[in-house]
Amino acid sequence: MKMVEAMRSLHACKIFDETREIPSDEWEQVLEMGRLTPSSFGLEHTRILLIRSKTLREQIQPLCWNQKQIPTCSELVIFKSKVKDIIAPSDYIVQYMQKLGLDERFMKRLQEFQAQADTRRNLEDWSMKQAYLMASSMVNGAGLFGIDSCYIEGFEREALERLLGIDPELERIALLVAFGYRVKEPKAKTRISLDELVEIR
Repeated sequence: MKMVEAMRSLHACKIFDETREIPSDEWEQVLEMGRLTPSSFGLEHTRILLIRSKTLREQIQPLCWNQKQIPTCSELVIFKSKVKDIIAPSDYIVQYMQKLGLDERFMKRLQEFQAQADTRRNLEDWSMKQAYLMASSMVNGAGLFGIDSCYIEGFEREALERLLGIDPELERIALLVAFGYRVKEPKAKTRISLDELVEIR
C-alpha cells in the first residue's frame, strides 16, 4: 500500500522549492529504479542526461516553453533514446547477444519485429516508448521518498538536440522529467473510478 499512497500524493509539480536538494542517497536509488526498468527485447534503449548546470538550464528553458520547472527543480533529467544502435543488426545488438549468450534466433526475431515498423520514425517512436517506462519507474519510485516530479513533453526536440550536441541519427530526446520538492500543496487528485477504467470480458 505504500506505493499506492505515494502515487496518490504525486502531481505535476509546476514550481519547485529552489532551496531544497534531493539527498544523494535517495537520488541514487531513484536512478537505480530507472536502470532496473524493463525494456523491449531487453535492449536498454534509454540513456539519462542530468542537467545540473544553471547556465545550461537557462538555455534549455526557452526551448521548453519557458516552463518554470526547469530552473527550480533539484534534478532535471533528459531521457535519450538510442536509434542507430537498436536497429538490427548493429554492433550494439551483437555485443548484447554475446553478453547474454543469445544465438541468431534472437537477431532474426528482432529483425522480423522491426520490419513491421516500415519507417525510421516508427523505430524512433518504439525506442522512445522505452524511455517512458523508465521515467514512470523513477517518478513513482521518487514518490516513495516524498520527492515530487513533473513530466515535460512540451519542448522543441530538434533545437534542444542541437543545443546539447545530440546527433539525431544516433539518439533522440524522448522527454524530460523534473524532480524536487513542491512549494505548495496541489489540488485534490481526481481520477475516474476503477469501474469506469476496467472492462472485464
